[in-house]
Amino acid sequence: MTSNRVLKNIRAGVPSFGTYITFPSPASVEVAAIAGFDFARLDQYHIGYNPETLENMIRTCYAYDITPWVRVRNDPWVIMMTLDLGAQIITVPNIGSAEQARQAVAAAFYPPTGEREMSRPLRFRNLTAGQYFEWAAENVQVACQIEGADGLENYKEIVKVAGLGIVQTGRGDLSLALGVPGQDSHPKVLEAEERIVTAALEAGKQVSLLQALTDEGIERARRWIERGVTIMTLSSDYQALLASYKNGLGTLRGEGAT
Repeated sequence: MTSNRVLKNIRAGVPSFGTYITFPSPASVEVAAIAGFDFARLDQYHIGYNPETLENMIRTCYAYDITPWVRVRNDPWVIMMTLDLGAQIITVPNIGSAEQARQAVAAAFYPPTGEREMSRPLRFRNLTAGQYFEWAAENVQVACQIEGADGLENYKEIVKVAGLGIVQTGRGDLSLALGVPGQDSHPKVLEAEERIVTAALEAGKQVSLLQALTDEGIERARRWIERGVTIMTLSSDYQALLASYKNGLGTLRGEGAT
């Protein structure tokens, strides 16, 4: 049985690195795996994957032994279906209250911890129900993004929710909530992120942050890792591809890297 690589890294005391996958294709997951990432975060929340494509992208994660991590809306059926396809970690965006976080946890875990209905991915059908329940309890994780005005008001309670394993921010949406839209490195945004991360670490949660694959982003990632953040998402597939194309073309055309 394939175990959650991110959780294995946490137990080993080493950081995990992944990237957002926005292109709805298993090939994008393969590229991320070949590059050496520990997880692929499949963005079903903002991108219209169909279920069959999502399932094949998750299968590709298993084929390369990287963690399939899917961002979904806070809906019990969507969370259940995504886990039934084989996702090991789910991210629920824009959590604004402890009750919303508890709803996500309840949808992700079987009783008595939660309310997930009886089913499992095809790859685990050779196991007994008891064996799969044990695997799920050890490998499924819930992550919540705190990124809106309500989340900023209630983050101290959200990070304490039992069963919530990972806390994330979202500097883009934090910039909207703080009145500086699009300025994800604005001092107000960075200060809010600092407060959320500090509270999460003090509550004993793992923290996952998004950083750009730039010199500034990599340096920021290093600083956070030194402070105890264990999971870093580095840009996305389209951002990396776009930056590579622009830099190469700019050099060839004498425009310099952009």
